[in-house]
Amino acid sequence: MTNQAQTERKLVLPDGARLVASGLGFTEGPALLPSGEVGVVSLNRGIVYGVDLTAESPTRTIAETGGGPNCLAVGIQGEIWVTQNGGTAMPSKSAISAAPSIQQIVDGTVTTVHEGNVSSPSDCIVDDAGRVWFTDPCGHSDDGGEGRGALRILDPSTNTVTTALDGLRFPNGLCLGTDHTQIYVAETLRGVVRRYHVDGARCEWDGWEAAVPGGTPDGIALDSQGWLWVAGGSGDNVVALDADGRVVRELSFGTGVLVTSICFAGGDLATLVVTVAKGGSVVAMPAVHPGLPLLPARSDVAVGGNQ
Repeated sequence: MTNQAQTERKLVLPDGARLVASGLGFTEGPALLPSGEVGVVSLNRGIVYGVDLTAESPTRTIAETGGGPNCLAVGIQGEIWVTQNGGTAMPSKSAISAAPSIQQIVDGTVTTVHEGNVSSPSDCIVDDAGRVWFTDPCGHSDDGGEGRGALRILDPSTNTVTTALDGLRFPNGLCLGTDHTQIYVAETLRGVVRRYHVDGARCEWDGWEAAVPGGTPDGIALDSQGWLWVAGGSGDNVVALDADGRVVRELSFGTGVLVTSICFAGGDLATLVVTVAKGGSVVAMPAVHPGLPLLPARSDVAVGGNQ
């Protein structure tokens, strides 16, 4: 007989958390948008949604990208960048086909900016030069220890992609450090997050590594005090790591719900937003510390709204 506790899938909100939106499909890759909304992808519907954290009817469709949009990042001019896995992670319900690529959304219009020499783009960020950094796992299953994934950089000015790191085991979430010569990369199949020193398009591991207890690290975000917040994936949790890599907070979201990613939102970045695959859910709660602003320093785009 199967143990019921092992098969039950139930979302249980941590203290102080609230369910902002649900029914959005396989939610992933949130980002604070210039409108003040939180953009989230529906990986199995091929849709990007905008979620207003304060509205009674919080959700609107921003664009249908087709395929499997995996993550969002906001660029220097307020454009939305999308890592498109092309439906390699799971079947897409969208009638619009899309190859693995990097897409851009401006005023609701989707454009494929770069296609080819990428495998299945996952998470993404934009640096202060406007370059799009993205993780690129090779497939969405165990790689047998081979480490076929990579961290890549798209330069929109030349539409060229370079590889900054390879040999990674399902590279997933990533974020810049408090010093933008640092970048954190989650390796889901190794169960760790590592920090690298960035020099142009070169990355070198600086020795910082932290394991995520009970989970498979997915999306990550850094707060203003240097705590790294990690979505624990199959661990159904979110874990905060201090500057030394020690676990200083752990939030449980139930059983079998798959916590996919996180971001900070609100006008003062004082809200922690978590995407959960179970129920296509978007959850918000007060942040322990405000988030570290993500828009490139050279941007003159006002973000955050009044939320």
